[in-house]
Amino acid sequence: MVFAPLRLRRNPPTPPTGHEHYEPTALAANRSSAATLARDIPLAKTPAGRWQGWPPPVLAECDEPLADGAVDLRGVWKAHRGPMTGHIERVEQAGDRVVITAGGVIHDMFADGTLAGGVNDVGEGGAQLSVAARFEDGRLNLYPGDRGVAVVSRYREGDEMVWRWGPYTSRLRRLEGPL
Repeated sequence: MVFAPLRLRRNPPTPPTGHEHYEPTALAANRSSAATLARDIPLAKTPAGRWQGWPPPVLAECDEPLADGAVDLRGVWKAHRGPMTGHIERVEQAGDRVVITAGGVIHDMFADGTLAGGVNDVGEGGAQLSVAARFEDGRLNLYPGDRGVAVVSRYREGDEMVWRWGPYTSRLRRLEGPL
């Protein structure tokens, strides 16, 4: 985590090129009218050696509405302020599921407050990562256990997303389409 800003400056990411990355799936009016639920789609994992080109959206066919209390973070975001300036990530959501794709990794999770449903994959540095996810007070919080202090938090302030990762806080703007 300490070296992430340095790696980012040395290797700035490029945004995804296809429009399918930027247009969130239309969600059903309610869960009972959804054709595909988030739990019906297999979890995605970071491929061996990390992804090199943006993978297709995981939840593209899912129309389950966001869970009660879930903050809508869907879209492609680019950090414009903070130590992670230049970072680009795609956030997909349906039900209580969130998929964050960035920096060669795919963090696919259920924000159900459990380690089993949280991110169980590799982190930015390649080390194994296991965190629980919960929606709380308009935020998506990630915890190293099922309690304690959130180590990662994402939330909206107006049109921006604020991303707190350990000691870093960055502000991101949504990208409207390929550059």
